[in-house]
Parts: sequence; C-alpha cells; structure tokens
Amino acid sequence: MLHFYKSDDAGVLAQVGDIAHNAIVHMENPDAGEISRVAQALAIPLDFFEDSLDRDELPRIAQQGGATLIVVNAPRRIAGDAPAWRTTPVGVIHVQDHLVIVSREKLELVDDLLHGRHGDFRSYMKTRVSLLLFRAIAQAYDDSLQQINQQVAVLQKKIKSSYRNTELFALIALNKSLVSFSTALSAMAILYRRLMAGQDIRIHDEEKRRLHDILIDIRQAAEITEMRRESLSNLMDAYAAIIHNNLNSVLKVLTALTIIMVIPTMIGSIFSMNVALPYEEEWISTVVVGVGMLLLSAALIFVFYKKKYLRQ
Repeated sequence: MLHFYKSDDAGVLAQVGDIAHNAIVHMENPDAGEISRVAQALAIPLDFFEDSLDRDELPRIAQQGGATLIVVNAPRRIAGDAPAWRTTPVGVIHVQDHLVIVSREKLELVDDLLHGRHGDFRSYMKTRVSLLLFRAIAQAYDDSLQQINQQVAVLQKKIKSSYRNTELFALIALNKSLVSFSTALSAMAILYRRLMAGQDIRIHDEEKRRLHDILIDIRQAAEITEMRRESLSNLMDAYAAIIHNNLNSVLKVLTALTIIMVIPTMIGSIFSMNVALPYEEEWISTVVVGVGMLLLSAALIFVFYKKKYLRQ
C-alpha cells in the first residue's frame, strides 16, 4: 500500500495522489508493482526495499548511488493467547528530494508520526522526520517494556498455585521477546552513534542533540531490557521448581488417599469371600469389621495428616 504526503504552503501535511517534489512516501507491505514504481521514480536500489521487508533484518546503514538506507527495528505485539512481542524492521530511505518509509506491517507509530502526534515537521525535513520516527520507536520500546513487566506480575500471581506449564510457557515467550529487544536495541545504539558522526546523512548541531537524547533513551531501554531478561530467567528457574513442588504435593495427597481407601477395601474383600471365617454367623462380626475399618481409616488419616501428606 502506497501513501504520499506533502506539506502545503501553510505547512500542513496532506496526502497527495502521486510522488511529488519533497514528498514523503509511506510504503506499507507493498507489492512488487508498488516497489518497482517507487524504485524507478526515485532511483532507489531494489535491494533497499527487500532488506526493509525482511523480517530478520537488523538495524544498519547502507548507501548506494544517491540513496541512503537506514533500517531500524520497532517493537510489535504478537496476536495470540500467550503474551509476546517481537521486532519488525522499518526502512528509512533518504534520496535527493524525498523520504521513503518502508514497513512490512502496519505500525501505529508511523501513522501517528505522519499525523503529527510526535512533533511538527515539513515534508522536506528528511532528517527531522527520521529523528521523530526514532524517538517514537524509543517510546514504543519503553511502553512495551512496561507492558511486559505488567504481564510478568500477572503470571507471578497465577503461577504460585499452578500445576500446569501454561504460565511457564508464557514466561518463556516473554523472555524471547526481551532477547529480541536486547538485540535490536544494542544494534540501534551503534547505528545512532554512527549517524551522529554526520557522514551518512547531513545532521545539524540541534539535530545531533536530539539524536543524542534518543541514544540515551535507547541505551536506558537496553539496560532495562537486559536486567529484566536476567530477572525473568531467574524467575523461570524458580517457578519451574515451584510447579514441580506443587505437582509433588498433589501426588502425595493422591497417594495417601489411595492407601486410605485401599486397605479398608482389602479387609472388606477378605470378609466377603465364600470361605469359612471365624464368627461369620454372629451379627456382631459385621459391626466389628465395619468399626475396625473406620478406625483404621481414621488412624491412617491422622498419620498422613501429621506427616503433611494431606496438607501443604
């Protein structure tokens, strides 16, 4: 899907019908025809689009001809029952009079950027638009880390009395999310330091200060991600042991109940056989056997309770 944006004389960003001078081109999961159209119109290598749409692409900078590709990774929540996040690449291509933003998936942060929710800009301000996008991505990582922390807190409450692996698998999914975050954030920190040198794109002193602030946010997010990943790994080890202990407690209760029920059943079975038994003609024998089974069951219950087989 293609969208073209250009600032009018009043500085208001408006959508236009075709590629215009100093326009922003937003490509959202484009097909081959749309890629070919933009590539030919703006003299952009096809490799730049392929790299931007590659799910496994990591943050980097590439230059070819008059085009510069900056690939960053944005966080995205995965739809499903288990809470999980992953990173998705976003390509920012600088050409002579245009800026191209390429993403494989629909990203709310890009839409918010183009609607001015992350700051004012004109369509010809390629570097400013790029920095606003970088800041939006940094904020998205902070928000995602907060949501992951909340999910971990919810799972902590559930897992204390859990006998299943569902919550543990959810923690594993969150840990994988943090691993992908850590990889992307570390690569973006290197990328932003390179951009600050000003060799790949022109960047003024004010923009360098803004990029430096973004770099600080990315570093902080990377540190938080690493700390939470280590903490989550320790939690998974601890809660795996808790689930194992909970299951053992259930097995102890079931074993105790089985013994309590089996022994009286065995006694009753013996006295129900078609063989001669002492006092079988006496009515009191049935009462004695019944009371004996009750007393034996009570004794077993008392013993197992004292041994904590019937309580946790």
